[in-house]
Amino acid sequence: MAPPRLLLGAEDLQARIAELGDELTAVLEDDAVVVGVLRGCLPFMADLVRAVDRPLQVDFLSLSAFAPDSGRVRLTRDVGIDVAGRQVLLVEDVVDTGLRLDFLLRHLWGHEAREVRTCALFDRTDRRVLPVPVEHVGFVLEEPFIVGYGLDHRGRFRNLAGVVAVDQVELEADLEAAVGQADGSLVGEIRMLARSASEGGSRLSA
Repeated sequence: MAPPRLLLGAEDLQARIAELGDELTAVLEDDAVVVGVLRGCLPFMADLVRAVDRPLQVDFLSLSAFAPDSGRVRLTRDVGIDVAGRQVLLVEDVVDTGLRLDFLLRHLWGHEAREVRTCALFDRTDRRVLPVPVEHVGFVLEEPFIVGYGLDHRGRFRNLAGVVAVDQVELEADLEAAVGQADGSLVGEIRMLARSASEGGSRLSA
């Protein structure tokens, strides 16, 4: 079993987000609409909009998948702001196959947005099925499974300050073994790594 590894600490994340903020300040218009995809984007988007030196409006939408990895999704929450004729920045935690992002882009174009740009914390280009535009990327991701900083497994770990790579099969077994008890040993190790996240070095390419 490969032990969990801290890939990105809080300082790594904030340094890259500051760079993204500068990028976006240069291309976004005053009063652009930033739309986050719930729920994984929340920590990233909260830090990102504060790094952009523009007056922005913020909204969210959410999706539900019909089946894992099927690419078939349905909208469960739409944007409440009228984006017709406006510049929109769509914020995702991870872009992988591109199927979900393609759905979201077509949906926002259907709202008659004048321009839609995409910003993702992580881009998994190795899993791409559809070619989709991702103009602003935090990190290129090669790890098979990560948790923390908005990314979850069974609803857990979103609140971790850092990003941890973990074996998904081993994590699932650890969670099953700990049902009705305190956290399993692997979960405890992940949380311990995350507590030292501010000291973690980046192993991903920006």
